[in-house]
Amino acid sequence: MPDSSLLRCTRCGRPAAEQDKFCAECGFFLRDAAIDQRLLLALVHEREGRSQEARRELERLLAMEPDHVLANHLLGTLHFHQGLLGQAALCYQKAVAAAPRFILGHYDLGVAYYHRGDMPAAIACFRRCLEIDPNYNAAHYRLALALFHNGQLDQAREHLELSLALTPEYLMAHYHLGVLHERCGDYETAARAFERSLEESSGDVSSLFHLAAVREAQGDLAAAEELRRRALAFGKPQPIVSG
Repeated sequence: MPDSSLLRCTRCGRPAAEQDKFCAECGFFLRDAAIDQRLLLALVHEREGRSQEARRELERLLAMEPDHVLANHLLGTLHFHQGLLGQAALCYQKAVAAAPRFILGHYDLGVAYYHRGDMPAAIACFRRCLEIDPNYNAAHYRLALALFHNGQLDQAREHLELSLALTPEYLMAHYHLGVLHERCGDYETAARAFERSLEESSGDVSSLFHLAAVREAQGDLAAAEELRRRALAFGKPQPIVSG
């Protein structure tokens, strides 16, 4: 069976070595074709779950073209999924250095910083996303979370509300808005947000427990107990009812 990873001239099909710049058969310039083929192979490996093979292809590609934006970004994503957040951040940094308006690169760099606990760096990345596209809903949401963990609650609320203005059905934004209002002691507004987050996910345990805490703080102990009962029952095996 032919080796699918072997580089070939895209004009005449002759096999070529990685270091070859021109095809020995027809003289066609190979370097760009080789880079494109490496990226394609890496994408195929990544989509089929062969992360080590994908990483090797990307490292070979980047040895040829160190500033390749998509290769650096994809390698960063592979590192991120393996929990190597520092290496992921370095790759994302290279991607956005080569393409300053590459919004997904800035976003993923922000996510890497967020998971490392570096909220100021994450905030800067998500703000950069919004400079490029002020209507980038995911950046508003992620920025709100980073601001919340950084203690900037008013700004966090502002960006959660902007996220919901752009995507009203985004249930996680409703949930986190509820958490923020609960933290600030605005229990009725928090309750409305948790109830909204439960509209399409009636068994969401976190929302149920938070709503129970809100009702208890409001003095409605019976409602709090019922909500906790629902939360604890969620996920338990249900009896099979025969027809």
